[in-house]
Amino acid sequence: MKQNFKKDSQELLKIKSRENLPDFSSMNISDITPISKEIIKNQPTINIILLGEKQKGKSTLVHSLSTPVNTRIKAEKEPERIKEREKIISQKIGYINTKLYKCPKCSEPECYKAFNSEIENELKCKTCGTLLELIRHISFIDNPELNIKINLILNPNIITDAALLFIAADEKLNIMEESDNNFNENLISKNTIIIQNKIDIVMKNNKAKEQYTQIKKFAKNKNVQNSLIIPISAMLKFNLDVLIQYLTSIPIPKRDIISPPKFNIIHSYHFPHFFDDSTMLNKTGTLYGILQKGIFKLGDNVEILPGICLKIKNKEIRHCPIYGKITILQNEKNLSNYIIPGGLVNIGVQIDSEVCKNNKLEGCVMNLQEKGGNVYYKIGVKCHLLRKLINIEKKEIGHNLEYVTDLKKGEVVLLNINFISVGGHIISIKQNNFDEICIELKRPICLEISDKIILSRKMGSIWRIIGWGEVISNGEEDAITT
Repeated sequence: MKQNFKKDSQELLKIKSRENLPDFSSMNISDITPISKEIIKNQPTINIILLGEKQKGKSTLVHSLSTPVNTRIKAEKEPERIKEREKIISQKIGYINTKLYKCPKCSEPECYKAFNSEIENELKCKTCGTLLELIRHISFIDNPELNIKINLILNPNIITDAALLFIAADEKLNIMEESDNNFNENLISKNTIIIQNKIDIVMKNNKAKEQYTQIKKFAKNKNVQNSLIIPISAMLKFNLDVLIQYLTSIPIPKRDIISPPKFNIIHSYHFPHFFDDSTMLNKTGTLYGILQKGIFKLGDNVEILPGICLKIKNKEIRHCPIYGKITILQNEKNLSNYIIPGGLVNIGVQIDSEVCKNNKLEGCVMNLQEKGGNVYYKIGVKCHLLRKLINIEKKEIGHNLEYVTDLKKGEVVLLNINFISVGGHIISIKQNNFDEICIELKRPICLEISDKIILSRKMGSIWRIIGWGEVISNGEEDAITT
């Protein structure tokens, strides 16, 4: 154990050098963009969500893009991710960061290369020896496959610049399946690329062209009829250069860097090995998530809301904010003095590490201390219900209703807010308008008015998505009457 601790300490000391990092005081805010060279060297600024059912090759593709050509694909180093690879499914929201390069002399699409985020910035082309140019730094967000957790990736609060929709080449598509177009328009990114994976399986049978026509009809039904279809083999790394070429052509997103910073926490864990510039911090918690807006700098005093939730004797729940100081801004092994909205990053905060264990801060929001957010115990929601249930099998229709019925007072629903599932029961419904309801939450949540949420209803033993909603009030009686 002592030897492993020393090895980890030495590795962290190696990556702790902050030399040649851009100083925020010398930066002009108006010149900061998601493709600024000084920023994308150390931080991903574009998020791409991976969509599709299990065993379609989502995790295999992102590992192929982030590993060298002659390297065998391996599982992540984290113990939780290794267990997920053994089960061949993703149980938690994960991410892999990748840097995309272009050779100025080689022809397209062979000039496009992808490397791990930890790679050195100055790389040379193996074909012509020319210095490669860094084009994009991307976070691939892998969605979980569990029925309850899968709703989290559909949350519109997440920054989504593009999406990859995975379809296996040997898969039979259900073209006649009906879908709710309004649901797709709100939750599927406009920049969607359809990945026809595992193309090596059907090359002998020459069935790729036949499935291509099926995919076109399937995409029209899913409201992504204008999306590009790219056949690849993630395991054999076939045609990945074409995919990288289109990933570099994603439109430059707009980021809000002027507003006060807001950081949504996806996972929290205890990692006591972080080092300060002079001394080792005994109490340091690590948070990773997405910075929605603003800029966080090293040394900022922050507030985590709602923080710790406590139960009083009369079963009443109260929250206790957590205060700390940012000590580390890190993307894998890349350190930075500041971060802008975009990809998923790690933030080390000087707080009690026991608070961060076992994902206790999942779903919390981190702000500046003087710019704290609002914590709600009740919320008023304007609902948009689906006409039919999505992703329901025919054998389940006999046991559950296929059509979505109106919400009722006293009904228990599941809300997906800020990457966490929160239960609640409906305490009131607005007169003559069943779309506006008041929900009492089982635990307080930090959010803003106009935030989007996902609504689910329990049918049998499974929670089913029945629609989405928008927070319109704090749930007071004067806002919504019974």
